[in-house]
Amino acid sequence: MDLIHKQEYRIRDLPTRSVTLFPTRAQVVRDIKGVPLAPGTNEITIQGLSPSVDEDSIKVEGTGSAIISDITFELLPNREIFQEVYPDSDDDKSDDEFEDEDDDDDAPLPEKYGDAVKAVRAKLAVLCDDQRRAQELVASAQSRLNILNGYGKILGQKKAPDFERGLETYRQGREGVFRDQMDGAARDRELTEEINTLVAEENRLLKLEWKEQRKAVKEKEKIKKEKERAREKERLREAERLSEKRRIRKERQSFWPRFCWTARITLDAVSFTPSSSRRSSIASASDIVKVVPEKETASAEHPDASTFTCDLSLSYVTSSAWWSPSYDLALTTTSNTALLCFDAQLTNRTSENWANCKLVLSTSQTTFSGIQDAIPALVPWRVRLGAKGFGLKASDVLDSREERAEKGGWLAQQNAWGVQKSRNHLYGLGDHGDILPSARGLTLPPPPPCPALPASDVFESARGRQQQQLQQQQLQQQQLQQQQQQTLLPYVSQATEDLFGSAQESKKMSRKAGGPSKGLTSNPFAPGNAYGAEPSYMESPEQDDAETMLNRDPELAFQESEFEETGMTTTYDLPGLKTLNTSSTASKQRVARISFSSVAFSHTIVAKYRPVAYLKAKLRNASKLTLLKGPVGLSLDGSFIGRSTLPRCSAGDIFTTSLGIDPAIKVSYPKPDVKRSTSGLFTKEDSFVYTRTITISNTRASSAKPINLVALDQVPVSEDDKLRIEVMNPRGMTVGSNGVAAGLPGKEGKDGKDWGRATAALKKAGEVSWNVVLNPGRSVKLALEYEVALPAGDHVIQC
Repeated sequence: MDLIHKQEYRIRDLPTRSVTLFPTRAQVVRDIKGVPLAPGTNEITIQGLSPSVDEDSIKVEGTGSAIISDITFELLPNREIFQEVYPDSDDDKSDDEFEDEDDDDDAPLPEKYGDAVKAVRAKLAVLCDDQRRAQELVASAQSRLNILNGYGKILGQKKAPDFERGLETYRQGREGVFRDQMDGAARDRELTEEINTLVAEENRLLKLEWKEQRKAVKEKEKIKKEKERAREKERLREAERLSEKRRIRKERQSFWPRFCWTARITLDAVSFTPSSSRRSSIASASDIVKVVPEKETASAEHPDASTFTCDLSLSYVTSSAWWSPSYDLALTTTSNTALLCFDAQLTNRTSENWANCKLVLSTSQTTFSGIQDAIPALVPWRVRLGAKGFGLKASDVLDSREERAEKGGWLAQQNAWGVQKSRNHLYGLGDHGDILPSARGLTLPPPPPCPALPASDVFESARGRQQQQLQQQQLQQQQLQQQQQQTLLPYVSQATEDLFGSAQESKKMSRKAGGPSKGLTSNPFAPGNAYGAEPSYMESPEQDDAETMLNRDPELAFQESEFEETGMTTTYDLPGLKTLNTSSTASKQRVARISFSSVAFSHTIVAKYRPVAYLKAKLRNASKLTLLKGPVGLSLDGSFIGRSTLPRCSAGDIFTTSLGIDPAIKVSYPKPDVKRSTSGLFTKEDSFVYTRTITISNTRASSAKPINLVALDQVPVSEDDKLRIEVMNPRGMTVGSNGVAAGLPGKEGKDGKDWGRATAALKKAGEVSWNVVLNPGRSVKLALEYEVALPAGDHVIQC
């Protein structure tokens, strides 16, 4: 048996040549340059493909002197260890490190007057010793005096022969004793004064030292508090760092694949022949970094076998990456211009990172949706008369049984389109389980067809039977949608981070990256989600014209993409090489900046329902780009007013966006004025004249431009020949006419002049429309008067 030379590659080690993002999927192309081949059979194993890869989309091509003899794909459990791929760092601080910083807090306080106090106390010790000597001298003199007094008593009691000599001795001795006593007392007084002076000095120094010590203690407490605050900040930073570390780890765990696709490519190496038919140019023209494979050591059986190389290219499609459009529209009322920033939100929720690759955005949907659906064939629609008495209406024969079934299946399929695979059993840490999901079992099952109605019940069943069947169809469609939502829920909840409050509260919030947009027709930013359903209209300041004359700093430029339209598909090539890493949030790339000129601003008023003026802007797409439907952030005269949805607009087409209520336009719609009269001699007839008035005021400054308004009102439409309704004012209006002049000044005097102009037109269904051009600072009254005539005693009700 021939020896098979095996080599293994990890998908994350392979360079990415290009990534083409579609609205629901992404196509990835990776290169393996310079694969060493040994003579004979070689087996190349590529591990780690994301489990969301479509098995049928994996393709392998190559260039070199080898023949691809076999390719197999297998979904296997991920044998990598999460801790080895993402090791934890050991630089976490412990509590002991924070406690070690407190060791210097028990150090003794410095003494400023310590030396002076010691010197004073040393002097006091010497003086105290001298004072004790003086006191000892006084005490000694007193003792000797007592002895002399005893000697004198003896001399007086007994007459001695030497009395004179003894008396002289007594006198001399007492004089010496007195002298010593006086010297000791005088010395004691001097020493006492010096000691008192030194004690006072000592007390003064001790008082100063106490003040300094108290100041030092306060300073030490202050430093200690500052250190504690610094340590607390360090603890908070450490806790925040650990929290961010746990968040990153949790996010990595959410994208850690439980199962991975493994591709095994068997190559038969042949002799190098320049003209080999297997050599085809499929590699990128740009230089790709060569990846060194983890190849086994050459067998001892072939120690001197010559080796040669080949290049392989691996392409596949994954459903966990997509792109969606996002816009920012800035409008200026002073110059009637607008600037639209067209951005692309790129999402990569696979287990792979695509670094330094070419990013291409595509709007193609035909490649991935509906390719397995057969073109429906019309079934003959055979009808016959049913039994009498059922009272069937003409609407009961508007659609056939097959039409209802096909429509139900189509709606269910559209609702299910874009639903991602369940990620619970594909990503995350934990046991792989004993049962390995099959490749075919990863995708969602097709929606079940709607139940067919019996042929005998097409037109013969009663109305109740038809309604019951319709309810059953709607119930089954709702159940199907609930099942699809439950399948999508784990994927959505895993992609959403809790922003505020508890987990239950976070489920009620809008999800930013819950899944791909539904064919670029989703509306994640419905009106009212940002600042309410009716964003305010901000007036343009009068200084705008002056500000344009000032020198401004140059704005940062964005790289714009190159686009190409091929048939029904538009592709956008992002400039340079991009990196798209796995993340739960989408990254934004600038696609283009489009300028609009001659933006038409207009107001619409339906005062009968709401006495406000709605502002809207009409823009013409003069660029060559087709604007896709997506969320748009609206700014008016430099102020952000909210988010809305931009409709799809092809090149050269016109689209309209609503800008909310204009507070500068005041609208008044009082109650109607009713006049009643009776006419006729023999046939009594009641006649009522109704007068409704709309008062519109333009409160802008006189330097502003006139505004265009469309005011709508209506008159009732009679469905009875005996009920006559006639419009009396504005006079001369007929259905389909070009309109008549209308409108009166809203104010009397000079303020009411030159208010503008207005024309009124009567449309079908009793709708009255006024086209008004209203000058700034002026107001207009639009009157609508109509007469209602009906037989006496009858009354009018709405149908």
